[in-house]
Amino acid sequence: MIFWGRVKGVVAEMVSSLFVLISISTLIVGFIYELYVLSESEDMKKVNSFFKYGTVIFLFVVQEYFIVYITYNAVGFVCFQYAIWIATFMISRKCALITGIFTPIVINLFLYNIGEFSIIFCVLSVLSVLTIFLLMGAFLNKSFTIQFYRYSGTLLFISLLTMNPATKDFDIHFYTIANVLKVLMGCLLIIWFSYIFFREIKQKKRRISELEYMKSHDKLTGLYNYREFTKNLNIINESSEKNYITIMLDIDDFKKFNDEFGHNEGNGILQSFSKRLHEYIINNETNAALYRFGGEEFCILVKDKPLDQVNAKLDNFINGLREDRYKTESGKEICVSCSAGISDNNKFSTIYETVRAADAALYQAKKEGKGRVVINTGDNFTTRGVSVSSVQEELFRV
Repeated sequence: MIFWGRVKGVVAEMVSSLFVLISISTLIVGFIYELYVLSESEDMKKVNSFFKYGTVIFLFVVQEYFIVYITYNAVGFVCFQYAIWIATFMISRKCALITGIFTPIVINLFLYNIGEFSIIFCVLSVLSVLTIFLLMGAFLNKSFTIQFYRYSGTLLFISLLTMNPATKDFDIHFYTIANVLKVLMGCLLIIWFSYIFFREIKQKKRRISELEYMKSHDKLTGLYNYREFTKNLNIINESSEKNYITIMLDIDDFKKFNDEFGHNEGNGILQSFSKRLHEYIINNETNAALYRFGGEEFCILVKDKPLDQVNAKLDNFINGLREDRYKTESGKEICVSCSAGISDNNKFSTIYETVRAADAALYQAKKEGKGRVVINTGDNFTTRGVSVSSVQEELFRV
């Protein structure tokens, strides 16, 4: 009977401890969720920073104090007092810095309230904070996997190291196997719940990133789309920047390609042309943005480059484009050419007028015979390019 009584007592204590540890794990993950909402909420991004971080501090102090209180009274000693703060590193660097300052304050305030405050505990709590900064701070910009492994290792190490009997009289017998197992079990529960939550955050951010990419990029070519072009034009118009060159481009006789070879080959030509155009941007225009309007029309916005230099490099691109022929699935080589219109924002009052001027120059290039560049100075058109016949003769080549 005595044996079974002891067994029941041990089981009851284990169930009680497990309940407390699950509650603490839930509380910690709950704070992480609150912090994530505060960090990512569109409404919170609009409020004053003082109010936002004040809310974070308030929530942290309340829940940190509650963890210290419940572990001391239910588990029998203070533990997991740094768990919330360590988890904060996975969400926000700024919030981690702020909550790190308040962590030793809350811990020592609790010890003071129960009459067990000492300079030694105060110094140890500050050293623990510095140790966590060193362990977690260097891995903030690493991958999720590295960060989570570091988070888990730091949580286990610090939780075992800072088990606090909350008594001034140090007793080595406090570090029993039962107490160590309680901390280990609690850490594993916290890590498990945290992993589920952090993984969900990672997946959600990836989905949001994919949606943002789809919203701003053309699906076929991967270039910026017309929506992103309009957005950036508005930004440029509201700024004081005037040093923009606008280039409008159009693939010559693209409808003939589609009629002759089908839409799949037409899409292939668009992708090939976009790739060449993107390479041209990377190699020549370090401060430029490339957009696809739809169909066979494209636009380049070049910042802080003189018109003559941009024009000369664009001529090189168009000449190289004709030499590098597109090969169809049937083996035919197609000479792809394009026409372009250029305008300088310094010649016009707004970026919108500059774009319209470049579009008018492109129309003029098409009208004059394609395969050429036309510059719109506002007063007249200046044409550079090859003859109409030379482009048309090379249009299709087996």
